[in-house]
Amino acid sequence: MTRTELENQTPAAARLRTSWALAAAGSLLLTLGPLLGVVDGAEPAFTSWPLLALLALLPPVVAGVLLMRGRPFVAAGLIAAVGVFAVGRLLSDLLVAFQPMDVARPELFRPTTLLAVTPSAGVWLLVAGHLLVIAAGALAAGRAGMPADESEPPTLVGLPVLIAAVAGIGLLGKPFVSADPFQLDRGPWDLPVLGLTGGLLIALAVPLATALSATSPDPDTRQGGTIGVTLALLAVVVPWLAAGTFAPGLGVSSGPVTALIAAILLLGTPLQGRALRVLRGERDETRDPALPTLRRMHVISGALAVAAAVAMLVGALLPQLTLTTGGAAPDLAAVNLLWVAGLAFGVLGLLMFVPSAAAVVRPALVGGFFAMQLAAAGTTESVLAASQAGVAQPGAGFWLMVVELPLGLLALACAGLAAAVERENAGESRREQTPVAELGAVLLAGLFAVGAFALPTTRGDRYTSPSLVPDTDPAVSWTLLISLIVLIINLVLVFRSRPARGAATLAGAALLLGVRALELPLTGDRVEGAVAAPGTWLALASIAALLVAAGLMGARSTR
Repeated sequence: MTRTELENQTPAAARLRTSWALAAAGSLLLTLGPLLGVVDGAEPAFTSWPLLALLALLPPVVAGVLLMRGRPFVAAGLIAAVGVFAVGRLLSDLLVAFQPMDVARPELFRPTTLLAVTPSAGVWLLVAGHLLVIAAGALAAGRAGMPADESEPPTLVGLPVLIAAVAGIGLLGKPFVSADPFQLDRGPWDLPVLGLTGGLLIALAVPLATALSATSPDPDTRQGGTIGVTLALLAVVVPWLAAGTFAPGLGVSSGPVTALIAAILLLGTPLQGRALRVLRGERDETRDPALPTLRRMHVISGALAVAAAVAMLVGALLPQLTLTTGGAAPDLAAVNLLWVAGLAFGVLGLLMFVPSAAAVVRPALVGGFFAMQLAAAGTTESVLAASQAGVAQPGAGFWLMVVELPLGLLALACAGLAAAVERENAGESRREQTPVAELGAVLLAGLFAVGAFALPTTRGDRYTSPSLVPDTDPAVSWTLLISLIVLIINLVLVFRSRPARGAATLAGAALLLGVRALELPLTGDRVEGAVAAPGTWLALASIAALLVAAGLMGARSTR
């Protein structure tokens, strides 16, 4: 439904305009509260007001732009989703008014003594702002719940709800870690009843608002709900991450990082649903916008891949850690792997700009992306451990390395959409029988890969490198497990792919195993008496089998 059509329904149009005005007024109060100060006797741990103002004003600004561009249902879904979060945030901020010394909110105030602080006018502006946002969400929910002229049954419900559930779990952990005895790092479970209830409602709001929007028959409502959930999640977790990064004595915890990644992934679910409709042949020209050309999708995917690679390479140049004492932090051995993975992914991205090579190279992006994540896992584990111990903070290099994750995911999403467009244009293709030699090489590669990820690659005096079993390096172990699952899925899909595409997929898998095999030569110089463990030899064997299979498939594609 267009804006003109909505304007013909005067009560609905007036209600939506009123809801936007309430949301805008509430956001202004949420901006003024931290500026005036929420307590007397303590200051924020860092200059947080500009960040909090940006996060508060972003939802009504985006909704206003959508209204002006004739997308009222998207704006209504956004405002409604933000209103769901405002209930829990209201209770959490009320705890500042009644029990401020039990609150872990360094972006608002940080106690420096045991003397109790007293609430000031700013906290009541926050409360009033949340009440207005709740009222705006309630008004918008009635409008957002009505389908447009042509409803579209949801095609992708489980995935966004699952991602939202992961984000909700991340919100239940500690917001940050603290080495300051005056600054508590309490999660929802450690707070008084009011704070506990507010924290649980915020965590519950993520899957609830996502499920309500994802199951709507109106595609605009689904899109608006996704945007609203993402913006609301950012408003909750970004101040925690900023406090852990910029405030002395505080560190970043895993919960907000998990929620931030989930928020970014949620933004891509509408694109995934569209690609799914294309693959099923259900795309409706009257309902879906015209698909971009295959060439344009390749260029966009390549640009995002190159940007992700540049972020990782520049992150490898800059310090990953900054000591809380102000001294120079030691270099991390795991940074060496960033160069290999970043350069390889960057080359793949550049090849996406070449028309004759883009379609062939595209399947290898998956292996290249997870090679970067595997390379980054060791550095991430070291930075998080130092941050949690309170001896160091993440440096500029670490945050640049983190930036590559959403950029790489967007590159994969565009590549997936390009594959869907190519499949739709090509129509049905006859599936060829896989030769025995190729089948055997792929199976051997898969078996060797399981051992390469399950077993350590390096052993030394009193040291064994991480494997699939989470012990002291959970970030690395989880990355290994996810990489192995993705690798096995890709090896299965190879048998359903055309030979040229299958060969590229196998080459990307070889790149992923290559990063695993290079752990010893690139990081083992810091380990006394380092020798190759079984994981290294199995990774090399898997690479050999993958290259043989890729060569056989490539040769078959030229016949």
